[in-house]
Amino acid sequence: MFLNELNGQEAVAFINLVNQFANIDEFFAKEEKELIKSYLEELNVERDKLNSLNYEEIINELKKGTNRVKSIVYFELVGLALVDGEYGDREIDFLDKIAVGLDIKRAKKIAFANYFFNFKDVYDFSVVESDSKIKLLKDEAELLLA
Repeated sequence: MFLNELNGQEAVAFINLVNQFANIDEFFAKEEKELIKSYLEELNVERDKLNSLNYEEIINELKKGTNRVKSIVYFELVGLALVDGEYGDREIDFLDKIAVGLDIKRAKKIAFANYFFNFKDVYDFSVVESDSKIKLLKDEAELLLA
């Protein structure tokens, strides 16, 4: 949703982090594969850039970014964690490690998780038309990233 704000180096770091994160639970769900494919396309990153950075290199690159960039990265990872319907201990531990590395505060971590838990409720609410749902969710996400 906000990945277009990442520069080229941040995008490569992000896609490498997503790839590591998606494999952390040793279950690479179909939804996670599709999400990584769409991230590659959205970020205009070549597939050969996957696995080109280790964890420390990724965090060091992302630390150079603005607080907003760090928040966008963490926000997207929380969404990835929840896309397969599983949110295991390994994913939680990895997210915590990333949060420490990127200096994401506890309140923001909770707000991001709540956003995605509420996402389904808002999206499934049938009275609201599709375009309105998307705008509502994007506006809510924008407030969290500020």
